[in-house]
Amino acid sequence: MPDVPEPADAPAGTTTGPAGRSLGAHSVVYLVGTALQGLGVLLVLPFATRVLGAAEFGRVATGLVVVQMVGTIAAAGLPQVVLREHHRGPEGPRVARALAGTMVLLAVGLGAVGLALALVLSAAGHADLSQWVPLVVASVALTTVVAGQTLMRARLRPWGFLALAVLVTVGAQLAGVLAARTEPTSGAYLTAYAGVVVLAAVVALVLGRPLPPTVERERVRAGMRLAAPLLPQAAAMLGLLSGDVLLARVLVGEAGAGSYQVALQLGNMPFVLAVALFNAWGPLVLSHPIERRWTWTARTGTALTTVVAAGAAGVSLLGPWLVALMAGPGFDLVAMVGALGVICTVSVSYMLYQGSSLAVLDAERTGRLAWAALVALAAVVLVALWLASSPGRTGGIVGVAIAKAVGYVLLMALTTWFARTHSPMRWPPRVAVVALAGVALALVGAVLPLEGPAAGVRLALAALVAAGAAAVAPRIVRTLRG
Repeated sequence: MPDVPEPADAPAGTTTGPAGRSLGAHSVVYLVGTALQGLGVLLVLPFATRVLGAAEFGRVATGLVVVQMVGTIAAAGLPQVVLREHHRGPEGPRVARALAGTMVLLAVGLGAVGLALALVLSAAGHADLSQWVPLVVASVALTTVVAGQTLMRARLRPWGFLALAVLVTVGAQLAGVLAARTEPTSGAYLTAYAGVVVLAAVVALVLGRPLPPTVERERVRAGMRLAAPLLPQAAAMLGLLSGDVLLARVLVGEAGAGSYQVALQLGNMPFVLAVALFNAWGPLVLSHPIERRWTWTARTGTALTTVVAAGAAGVSLLGPWLVALMAGPGFDLVAMVGALGVICTVSVSYMLYQGSSLAVLDAERTGRLAWAALVALAAVVLVALWLASSPGRTGGIVGVAIAKAVGYVLLMALTTWFARTHSPMRWPPRVAVVALAGVALALVGAVLPLEGPAAGVRLALAALVAAGAAAVAPRIVRTLRG
């Protein structure tokens, strides 16, 4: 494809009327696309759990976590920097494409190392190539997809982002399910999954058109220096996002990891909402006039947190019916509902964290983000080791879920502190009221019994949450539009 020049951006901190309007319109489409990306996996989940069973599905869940982790390391913390550089001067789009090309080259290099390691271990009898090769290939391809998606985000092209998202999530998972119907093993599932992710990587290269890093040597080097602290931060964030599945496998076994993965996917519905809102909101923040950027961020961030808190409460209260829909016999439904409710609280902490992290990133204090994420990840591991083996309702997969929630609360608290220290960003007091209300209702959903009168209480509370959300929706819309 010919190298078509990118349109020049306005300098950071400025906006134009038509650009501002198109930015808002793109954000609405982008919001819907990101939500479909995250929730689309749920369309495949009921079939995967029933075709594979708890143990084999646990192996698949672990393999997918490994792919995510390796892909994050290969990305080297560059996606955030790509977004930032795209909006910095007329050469910004070209620099962003060069940084995306750097991501692809790093992924290929890391993949070559992974394949070499797999061959050595296989020759020594310590690795199965049928398991290792799909994981390595999928890791390289997924990093390439992330590079393309990052460029789509920077250019405010949500439809390209959506095409890649659906292909790499629903398409890849569906291919795995179809392969597992013929051969119900984790190896067959992961091989088919990797094949579709490779196809998505080719599409990402066509849509994103990354450039080699040599075309903007100085800006790429500066971007790499800024991204360096974000590498451990990104790895720690992925550990917070998916490392709990690995902990569940180690602490409660493969069947427990399979049950936990189902609860995680359901509990992640409000988390996906938070990610979708942030992906639409983040470019608006970074392109907002600097003199009122953080006042506007705090006001709109409070409105978005209200939406996420309502979603967290609603999903948790409806947990028993959601779990029964997604998981068949052989899964621990009671523990899954408890874990789901606790996981729902993570989305509220995450929404607040994202608003604060934008202020820290804009102040170029990326090292603070890395420290906060690493401390939070350490807390997850320590609390999981303490609770998962304990008896009672806080043990097993519920203990792992509690550890995840504690880690995100700590991440949010540290990042908000750093934002107050290094930027003008200040959250209003009412955001604490909204966040605590959402978390409290989600925890009620985690501990209420599944049957009997408690089921009616769940439905009544869910209806109240829906009514409250409908009542405040016009005000939230006015805040976001204003």
